Amino acid sequence: MKQDFTLEIHSDNNFSVINRIVNILNRRRVRIKRLLAHEAEDDFRRGTAVLLLFATEDMMEKVKHQVEKLIEVEQALYYTGSALYCELSAKHSVIENA
Repeated sequence: MKQDFTLEIHSDNNFSVINRIVNILNRRRVRIKRLLAHEAEDDFRRGTAVLLLFATEDMMEKVKHQVEKLIEVEQALYYTGSALYCELSAKHSVIENA
């Protein structure tokens, strides 16, 4: 059964990383509801992307493994529900506005 998942990706801040992540999701027909991407406050070479996705548990596991295969990606974590997306996006918005 499809439901909301929050996907948090920590990676290098290289050109077209987000594009490759979105391509992985498009190939697997995973719907992106929201996307937030930013560079790390203390290191401009690192970045984080937080995505709110609509998919099944099996599909999220496959997407996680596929995203982690990208050279630039250090870690990918997914969580059930959208509550964590709201918390993470609020936390990163405060960092950007500070």
